[in-house]
Amino acid sequence: MPTQYSIPVIHPAFELLKRSSRILHFIAASVIVFNAIHQLQTQTANPLLCYAQLIIAGDIFILVFFGGSLAVDAPRFNLVFRLIESLALMGIAFSLMNTGSNAPGFIHLFASLGYFFLFYREWRVLRSESIDIRSTGITIPNFSKDTELGWNEISAILPEYHSIIIKTIRNKTIAFKLRKNLKIEELQQIDDFCQKHLIKF
Repeated sequence: MPTQYSIPVIHPAFELLKRSSRILHFIAASVIVFNAIHQLQTQTANPLLCYAQLIIAGDIFILVFFGGSLAVDAPRFNLVFRLIESLALMGIAFSLMNTGSNAPGFIHLFASLGYFFLFYREWRVLRSESIDIRSTGITIPNFSKDTELGWNEISAILPEYHSIIIKTIRNKTIAFKLRKNLKIEELQQIDDFCQKHLIKF
């Protein structure tokens, strides 16, 4: 019998993030275009830098309007664009602050950090969007930070073919649908493993 189990689940917050990918790409591209055009109108702007921003924004718009569901179906591809957007926004922020436009610069810096956070979360989702059941307890995926539950905090765990339900001693119920239905033998092994480690109150 395995010493731990990893069960892929459908996390509502992660699914919302995936479905929001196109609008987030559109916002980033629009900000980059606006900044490039604004800088081109100033006499001190570097035209090469501005045109580079327009090319980056154009690539992102192609993904948004002609990429279909690529941003959702190809998460690794989506990650590359999210990183490019984060770096572009950070570059704009430093450029603005360097020219004395501190307020817009800090706004772009804040937006850049937000996109870096989204990149980090999407990278984590790509790595593991699953509930891990170990001899020490259960790890539950969460948007900001994964939750660790020891067996002493769990009153019941109910694995089913298409879902898993975890009940804590504080009367909190955590339920997830599974990405793939469990087979009969998998379900039995997981249930036996959980029953073995659950602390009887």
